[in-house]
Amino acid sequence: MTVAKNEIKAKADRLVELTNQQSTIKVEIEEIKAWFEKLATDDLKDTKKKTIDYWGSNNSKIVVGNSETVKPVSMTMVKKLLGSVFGDFVKEDTAYKMTEPCKRLFSMMYLGNYTEGSLDETIKAITDDEKIQRTLKKKLKGKYEKDTETLMKMVGLPEREASDWAYITAEIINWEWMLQILKSAEWQGTPQEAVEIIRAAIIVDEGIKVTVEAEKTE
Repeated sequence: MTVAKNEIKAKADRLVELTNQQSTIKVEIEEIKAWFEKLATDDLKDTKKKTIDYWGSNNSKIVVGNSETVKPVSMTMVKKLLGSVFGDFVKEDTAYKMTEPCKRLFSMMYLGNYTEGSLDETIKAITDDEKIQRTLKKKLKGKYEKDTETLMKMVGLPEREASDWAYITAEIINWEWMLQILKSAEWQGTPQEAVEIIRAAIIVDEGIKVTVEAEKTE
């Protein structure tokens, strides 16, 4: 294969040019992503939302989401805590592998995303209408955005008040779920002692990710 020197030179120059452009573009992309990460950190503060969308033109969208990675430090301590229900929450292969519910439980305990209380009492504080109370008992699931909408529609609360109650409700549901697990595990200590074990037994790495989406046009 014979290639002219001029063609080689042109391709080499173009590749260097594109590579330099790529480096410059990558730096700018990371700077803009960091800008959106800071914006999202502020916007997601004091909410239970995991993601937030920012819209550009032509249906382009930036999605920023929080992530939590649960890593075990001592599975012996985890096994001690979960006792007889250990096998329901942790899969054993060549190494122990936590199930998604287990990761969610331990992440919640590690990060302190719970509030001691009663869902029934919280619902009574939201509304004194017994019919609505019964419905809310079935509808509220600790899903922040969905619960906010439910409270706005069913109770007639303004968005800010509904979101505040949804936040508290999510944390109380987490608390009651934790108590149910500890009871099933026949845990003999206090909930706080269980939390302290988890905080010593695992590591939760928190992160944030920016995703760029654009609708393709014909």
